[in-house]
Amino acid sequence: MNLSGAIWSDASEAAEGESSWWDSVVKSFTDQWWVFVVALAVVVVVMIVIAVFTHGKLFGPVRILKIVLNCILGFVLLFVINIFGGLFTQGVWALTPKWFSWIIIGVFGILGVIFLFIASFAWPGVLTVQ
Repeated sequence: MNLSGAIWSDASEAAEGESSWWDSVVKSFTDQWWVFVVALAVVVVVMIVIAVFTHGKLFGPVRILKIVLNCILGFVLLFVINIFGGLFTQGVWALTPKWFSWIIIGVFGILGVIFLFIASFAWPGVLTVQ
């Protein structure tokens, strides 16, 4: 075996044992995306039911679309927070909401993510996973 093959095999074995901060961010994203989709779907269905019963006076199609876009931007903001949190702490810190906290993000979007970020410091472990 030549020297470059030995270095490559050592590097690949080391890479399998350790995960970088990026791997932890991607893992948290892949673990949590379906919860976001379910929470967003529940919020949209509730808004559509309310719109049907109120004949569109409370929630019109444009307002529902704005709320959905706000929720999607909230999820993107959560992903960006986790990227920078992982970058500056080498993957030690990530904002991972509990399953019921996704309803907050689903209803309030960006404001919900900001609230969860502040709540993770004010009440650690209550709304987010430690």
